[in-house]
Amino acid sequence: MYSLVRVLVSGLLLLAACAQPVAPTGGPKDTTPPEVIRSVPENQSVNFSDDRVTLTFSEFISLKDINNQLMVSPPLSEQPDFQQRGKNLIMRFKEPLKDNTTYNFFFGDAIVDLTESNPLAAYNFTFSTGPVIDSLSLAGKVINAFTRQPVKGALVMLYDSIADSIPYTTRPYYVARTNDQGAFRLANLREGEYKMFALSDLNGNYLYDMPTEDIAFADSLVRPYDLSIFQGPSVGVRLPDSSVTGPVKADVAADSSNVADTIPVSGTVQVRDSLSPDTLKAAPLRKEPSYILYHFRESDTTQRLQKGTVLRQDVVALYFRQPVKSLQLRSLKPEMEGDWLLTAYNSRRDTVTLWVPNPVSDTLMLEVTANGRVQDTLYLSLIPPPPASARGQLAVPPKRKPTLTAGISANRIKPGLPLVITSSDPLVSLDTARIRFFADTLSLKPELTFADSLKMKLMLKYPWKAGVPYRLELKDSALVSIFGYPNDSTAFRFRALTEEETGSIKLIIKAGGNSNSYIVEMLGEKESVMARHVIYGDAEIDFPFLSPRKYRFRAIHDLNGNGMWDTGNYLQKKQAEPVSYFHKETELRANWTVEEEWQLD
Repeated sequence: MYSLVRVLVSGLLLLAACAQPVAPTGGPKDTTPPEVIRSVPENQSVNFSDDRVTLTFSEFISLKDINNQLMVSPPLSEQPDFQQRGKNLIMRFKEPLKDNTTYNFFFGDAIVDLTESNPLAAYNFTFSTGPVIDSLSLAGKVINAFTRQPVKGALVMLYDSIADSIPYTTRPYYVARTNDQGAFRLANLREGEYKMFALSDLNGNYLYDMPTEDIAFADSLVRPYDLSIFQGPSVGVRLPDSSVTGPVKADVAADSSNVADTIPVSGTVQVRDSLSPDTLKAAPLRKEPSYILYHFRESDTTQRLQKGTVLRQDVVALYFRQPVKSLQLRSLKPEMEGDWLLTAYNSRRDTVTLWVPNPVSDTLMLEVTANGRVQDTLYLSLIPPPPASARGQLAVPPKRKPTLTAGISANRIKPGLPLVITSSDPLVSLDTARIRFFADTLSLKPELTFADSLKMKLMLKYPWKAGVPYRLELKDSALVSIFGYPNDSTAFRFRALTEEETGSIKLIIKAGGNSNSYIVEMLGEKESVMARHVIYGDAEIDFPFLSPRKYRFRAIHDLNGNGMWDTGNYLQKKQAEPVSYFHKETELRANWTVEEEWQLD
């Protein structure tokens, strides 16, 4: 009996082990997205009056990032509630819908299947609360005004009011979001004229209410069009992986091939068109216009002192939000009169370095007035905190002797250019007897001059010859800083670049015969500016002794002639200054001379 029970128990355990579920293996991966097999109401329905929409799918689904993916046009005050019941998705509205209005719900890639997260890409659901579905469209791109790169995720908005204040105070009537290529399409629009505005909406309220939000705007009112004029009859809009309904810019290009693809729309739905049937029959098919909006950030013209900091002993840096036109500094405590400090600006004039050569105290209370307005009163220590060593012990304070650097790269200098030695601090004396200059082994008398009023840039001019080694020696105490400290002995060794190891580019610019001002820049990696020229109309620019690599060129249309790129201003109806990029990279190899011709608009 005992043996029989033991056999039965063993058999039951074996059966239980065999019945445990395991994940199936093998077979192709599911890549099919879910499909909408039924909806209540039907897509493109009219006279909708319910408070919910129900979508039924071919398989179980889930919602992914629905709060960011869903775009509703016209916008709702509150996002709809979503409930899932089996294969049904119920979208319930929290507010009454407007009468006689066409609503678009663009889901992006939010609807995915439950098992593999395959998205139902760019799904769009449309209905009207009135007897007709509006059918007009607008399409285009949003690009960065300076870099000319597409802007992803910007809202493109239409308003049925022409008031300039409308983007600040009112949510748009129609809205779309740009895709990865900066493209947008505004669909199911009613006839009329609209103000168009684009916004990088940082706080998600559909209002331009933050100074760090980038914007774009059309120069004039825009009017939507019937897409069938450009793409033939029975053609409707399928919003791309940008979102629904959208905006435009001052420029119009006759090509929208990258804006959206299209699908047929059911012929049973009545649509409201802005053109009569007779006009449609007579109109020849042509490419759909594509509007371009140039995206920029308005300049905050309010000057502010952002911070002041001690760089090293008796050297202070002041950082401003905007370039400084005029600057007054007053020492409140201790009171100092006369030439008690020296100042230097960076290239943008938004950073000012101060040297206090004869401080009467270790601290300074400083009143800062910029552009005629008192910005702040700073209380600064002129002695920075001592650095800590790796073990927490106090490190040896840095030497106060001036640091010298040479303006050469990889110990090479371009023929025709001077050698510039830059000091970390302004200098008060130069002893040329303690400076020696050699061309190979031949000792020469250097011709040294200061290139700036602060005496921080020491310049050596010489007709460099290819292949000749040069050496500049500065013995200790050849230079003395404003703090009374001499330099340490140092030497700079270098050679002149040769044509065999470098190349040159000649850029021939055709500006249409005008004499407008252009800022032409040669760009390196990460769009770093390697050379800069200001021209007026047609010009030829030589870029000699360049390292072999690829180069790009950019031209700023300097409309106001101030030597810099200026952003736009919405209320002043001023677009950002135009920027053009040469259509291709220029590849340069050693011992090459490349000539490029550039036709500027």
